[in-house]
Amino acid sequence: MKPFVLIISALLFVFLSTSCMKEKTPQIEEYVIKVDSIQVTDNVRVGSQIEVDFFGMIGPNGCSSFSRYIIKSNGKLHNVTLIGKRKVGENLICTENLPMLDGMSLNLPADSIGVYTVEIVNPGINNMITKKVTIIP
Repeated sequence: MKPFVLIISALLFVFLSTSCMKEKTPQIEEYVIKVDSIQVTDNVRVGSQIEVDFFGMIGPNGCSSFSRYIIKSNGKLHNVTLIGKRKVGENLICTENLPMLDGMSLNLPADSIGVYTVEIVNPGINNMITKKVTIIP
């Protein structure tokens, strides 16, 4: 009789440890943040930095946050994509606050005299914000 009780106990333990009682860990998903507008100084001295200030909503609730920049520079063109991350999954509780960019800044190099173009990539095809910056001596 004891072996039978041990087998039933072991099976019950295995069942309970693998049942739905475990909470699922939320997953992280990345996405392109939609930038509403930017502020950039029209003229910058050579050798200094082009400061770009971003405005817009990072995501619809507190489960969204800024993750990183993707910067592609080619000569006098700086192409910037802002990447956000959000928690996704079942039974996820997110705060109602709206995470905003609120003038978050990025500095880009201004290495030579001339006109630089700053492009901000938004979600969708050909959805760019473009600004020209003159680099002066």
